[in-house]
Amino acid sequence: MSSTSNQYEFRFGHDRITWGVQTILLGTTAAFALQLLLDIPFGGRGLVKGGFLYDEWLAFNPATMLHGYVWSPLTYIFIHFSLSHLFFNMLMLYFFGPDVERVLGTRQFIQFYLLCGAVGVMANFVPMSPSGSFSVVGASGATLGVLVAFAFVEPDRKVFLFPIPIPVTSRALVIIIVVINLMSAVGGGGTTSIATHFGGMVVGYLYMKYRPAYSAWKAQRKLRRRVPKKKSGAPPKSDLEELGKEIDNIFKFQDKDRR
Repeated sequence: MSSTSNQYEFRFGHDRITWGVQTILLGTTAAFALQLLLDIPFGGRGLVKGGFLYDEWLAFNPATMLHGYVWSPLTYIFIHFSLSHLFFNMLMLYFFGPDVERVLGTRQFIQFYLLCGAVGVMANFVPMSPSGSFSVVGASGATLGVLVAFAFVEPDRKVFLFPIPIPVTSRALVIIIVVINLMSAVGGGGTTSIATHFGGMVVGYLYMKYRPAYSAWKAQRKLRRRVPKKKSGAPPKSDLEELGKEIDNIFKFQDKDRR
């Protein structure tokens, strides 16, 4: 996959993968390899590879979480049903994650990824959720949150999706995925957690929309604590100018990492 100023193509060899995306890819793949190993002695006792240990302890299920499995909103992100399930989730992360990480910075990107997955899966608590009756596994909620973040900062970036030969903008891609999920929900959803998909996308959108304002508020609080007030109660002009530049950069989502 290579990138130009205004479009993506499905070719490998673009800018070097970022550290956070690489870490998540390797960690999730290693987790799946462990699933396969544990499936040898424990398989056949659950729906997920790895047996009951994964299906009952590490997968997310609204009922079991309420009974003390409070770690499951995080652990389910690293569990997958099959190799194809893992592949397509990691493929989306590989394509769209690096640009989002360059904007947010590595630490904030990893936090964002986990937040989309952990908070997004809570949509399964919504009454009549089509996926509320079975365990949820996979990184789909987190990776779709990353896709929404990419579309938020690069709405007009064009993407070629195999096997479709016509490029679409990242904004249009999000709309297409929403429509596909709505159609799947109407059809019953199968074993796909549509609620988690929408939950991750909503979290991704809200984070990217309101994080700048939150960061600006934190910067203002930090400045008030750091700068001694004069009798008039106003900080020096130079500090106000510095704060203004920081807030401008926040709202522009300027890259924090150009690796």
